[in-house]
Amino acid sequence: MAAGKFQKTVRKDGLRIVTETMPGQRSLALGIWFDVGSRYEPDPIAGASHFLEHMVFKGTPTRNAREIALYLERLGGVLNAFTTREHTCYHARVLDEHLPEAVSLLSDISTRATLPPHEVVKERGVICEEIKDVEDTPNEAVHDLFTASLWPNHPVGRPIMGSIQTVSAMTKGALAAYRKKYYTADRVVVAASGGLTHEKVCKLVDKHLKLPASNGNLDAVSPNGIVPRRAIGQRDIKQTHVVLGMPTWPFADSRRYALLIGNNLLGGGMSSRLFQTVREKRGLVYSIFAFHDSLRDTGHFAVYFACDPTQTVHATDLVLREIGRLASTPIPSKELSDVKSQLKGNLVLGLESTQSRMHRLARHELYLGRHIPPESTMKSIDGVRASDVMTMARDAFTEDALALSIIGPVTEDILGQVRWDNLAPRRSKRPTK
Repeated sequence: MAAGKFQKTVRKDGLRIVTETMPGQRSLALGIWFDVGSRYEPDPIAGASHFLEHMVFKGTPTRNAREIALYLERLGGVLNAFTTREHTCYHARVLDEHLPEAVSLLSDISTRATLPPHEVVKERGVICEEIKDVEDTPNEAVHDLFTASLWPNHPVGRPIMGSIQTVSAMTKGALAAYRKKYYTADRVVVAASGGLTHEKVCKLVDKHLKLPASNGNLDAVSPNGIVPRRAIGQRDIKQTHVVLGMPTWPFADSRRYALLIGNNLLGGGMSSRLFQTVREKRGLVYSIFAFHDSLRDTGHFAVYFACDPTQTVHATDLVLREIGRLASTPIPSKELSDVKSQLKGNLVLGLESTQSRMHRLARHELYLGRHIPPESTMKSIDGVRASDVMTMARDAFTEDALALSIIGPVTEDILGQVRWDNLAPRRSKRPTK
């Protein structure tokens, strides 16, 4: 793992620039991260962050849509963007010699997009088709149903893209007002990693990225205390698609390292307990995995699988039993050591990508306000004891905290057949505090 040189600059307007210089790299990854995503949208404009992400590629005062698409591609570079519940990122990967072009283009589209009304109308249709595509794909739709069950009636639980109703009503005025309110200097992190110098990145950002001052604090209500639900989405399809899980901890909470180990132990690959038990030994599923995410004030752990409708209860019981076992039985030392090695190996392999390093820089700055060297992360992973994982599981993996979503040819009656008592009946400590 090649060590990079980390540097950070905070401008007078609050904009932060974080870089990692990697000697010998011919490429670099650059991202402009806005500290705002779908959870900050008022209900009538749900989906505005994602809609705005689409619209920035439609033209600026100096570039039309084709020129934007061609500007970096003609140099062999890649331009893209994404929206999450808490962030919107515009990013590029280019050769080191094309850093000026990347900064110029990303600054232009992210702050000066003209949002032509006819393009807004066109994009309404595009995004509505994107929403329909997810709704017609049960292994994707079940995840939206899960977050809505985990955080019911809360912005964190809404689909990032919004709904067909809110997207169909989106206007240029609403998008412009949203950008004006949230696209401010104090909510921006510029992250870059690869063949670069910090001084050059700062100079280019100062030249091209002009943003208004802050308009105040983000509008965000914590989802702590919300009671998860269990939801069935009936579909006439060949499989049932299931996601079950619980709320956990924010990104800054040190307990996430124990959760990371528990997640990989349960469903982090072919050697995981769930894969071996539910697929290899019982043959009930083709795909099964665990996943987790951490936000500013909460997080979640979950398991996804798909199976024959007649095996839904059996497979769900097996998953709950394995989750419950993590809270009741210490992890054997060899198994714990193997999982730690897996996590550290995954970290090192990921650090071979400038894109992964850029993402890591940005997330640490946005959530922690500081950089954590990979060596420190590996030390934190090594420091997790079997008792820490058990405590984590007892606190988080309880029956009253469980959210469940199922899409398939099943009815509500299925909920009465599941052995919920495979989990502890009550939470000993609220994990979101």
